[in-house]
Amino acid sequence: MKKILLVALLVGTISACAQTEVRPTTGGDSSLQAFLPQWEEAQSRFITGDPTLWKENASQREDATILGAFGGFEKGWNQVGPRYDWASSQYKDSGAKMKVEYLGTGVSGDLGFTVAIERQEEVRLGGQQSPTQRALRVTQIFRKEGSAWKLLHRHADPLMEKKAPSAVPPK
Repeated sequence: MKKILLVALLVGTISACAQTEVRPTTGGDSSLQAFLPQWEEAQSRFITGDPTLWKENASQREDATILGAFGGFEKGWNQVGPRYDWASSQYKDSGAKMKVEYLGTGVSGDLGFTVAIERQEEVRLGGQQSPTQRALRVTQIFRKEGSAWKLLHRHADPLMEKKAPSAVPPK
C-alpha cells in the first residue's frame, strides 16, 4: 500500500511539473521584459555606489537571498538589505556603465528569471585608482509582488575562461 501511495505521489508530482510552462519573455509575459530596463538602471546606479533604486526593486521579504559576486551569502531582508548597501559601497563613483547580455529570460506564474552576462565598464572598486572592466555571470529570480516585479534571488560570480577541472588549482 505504501509503494502504491508513493508511486501515485511521484506520478502526480511529475505530471504537475510537466504542466508548468516556462514562457520566454520575448513571446510570453511582457511585463518582465518591460521591467528589465528599470532594473538595468538600478544596476547602473548600484555600480556607482548608489543602492537606492536597487533596494526599491528588491523583495524585502524573509525569503530573499543573495549569493553575491564578492562571496558569501545572505538570507532574509534583515541580512540582504545591509548586504546590498555594503556591496554597492565597494564601488566608487567613476561614471561606470553596464551592459547586460541576456542569455535567457522566462516567466512562469508570478516568478521570472534572467540568466545574463553583466559587463561593467569604467568601474572602480575599493581602493582602485584607475577604472577597469568587470564581467559577471548572473542568474536572477524575480517575483511579482502586487503588480511589481521584485528581485527575489541573485547569484553572481566573475566570468572566467572555461578550464578543465585538472587546470583549476585546488583550494
